[in-house]
Amino acid sequence: MDTTNLLVTDLEVDTALADQTVPSAVRVVWQLLWESDVRLEEVLALDVPDAELDDRLVVIRDAKEGGLFEAGVSLAAAALLRELIGPRTEGPLFTLDGRRLTKARVAAAFRVATGGRTVHALRFTRQAKERSAVRLGSVAADRHEGRTA
Repeated sequence: MDTTNLLVTDLEVDTALADQTVPSAVRVVWQLLWESDVRLEEVLALDVPDAELDDRLVVIRDAKEGGLFEAGVSLAAAALLRELIGPRTEGPLFTLDGRRLTKARVAAAFRVATGGRTVHALRFTRQAKERSAVRLGSVAADRHEGRTA
């Protein structure tokens, strides 16, 4: 199966994340999808108390696999979330015009920002990079130990 249409480059992501014409809430969602193992629906369901920024975590309360799931976030994402939340202590984490951000809005904005890529490409590409890094690390370990493939 050809999955190249599902991949997004680092440059495409960096360009999309820096696009100031895209609302900050949308760009922070993209950032979380790019750097953590969360799904779009899970991110959009987050409420303000689910962002434990001192611990650099977001808490997914109804993960697809069931139950509670904590996802680590980078220092940069934690700073963006802190700015996005401001003085709020409750309510949806990601809002636009006072309403919870929708999957359709996030996906449409990503298609525009990347010339047609799907928002799923963020997670798919990150996972593909992680699988590749594991394989490369395994090959390097085998070579170090004198084994061959």
